Formats: sequence, C-alpha cells, structure tokens
Amino acid sequence: MAAQLPSEIESFHRFLTEQLERGEVSLSPEASVEAFRAYQRDLERCRDEIRPALERSVRGESEPLDIEALKVRVTERLADKGITD
Repeated sequence: MAAQLPSEIESFHRFLTEQLERGEVSLSPEASVEAFRAYQRDLERCRDEIRPALERSVRGESEPLDIEALKVRVTERLADKGITD
C-alpha cells in the first residue's frame, strides 16, 4: 500500500507551524506563501535528484550504508576544500 501524501494545505500548515516554532513571525502572509512555494520547488528538485538512486534501490541494486566509510569520504572532501574541525 502506497503512503498517502499530505494535501497542499496540510503541507502549508506544517510549513507555517515550523516557521512559527522557529520564531519566524516577521513574514507577511504573501511572503509566507512565496517562501512555501520556494520550499516546494527545492523539495521537488531534491526528489528529482534522489529518484534514480531510489529506483536502483527498489530494483535491489543497492547495499547497506557504511556510515564509517561515508564519514571518511566526507572528511576527505572537506579537507580537500580546506575545511577542518
């Protein structure tokens, strides 16, 4: 059974609630809608970027995440850019 996605109004309500919880109360209603639309675009872009990996995983073409190896790769990439602790 596929998961049911929240309606747009539910998603907007959750977005507004999170804004308020972070103390972001300075946005007008119009600016809040614009920020939500930007969030939706970013979310869709991210979904598009991970879709190929998800499809490979569904086909059984993935393996468990080796978190220690990931930490090493990330640390090395950051070091290459001059970013350290």
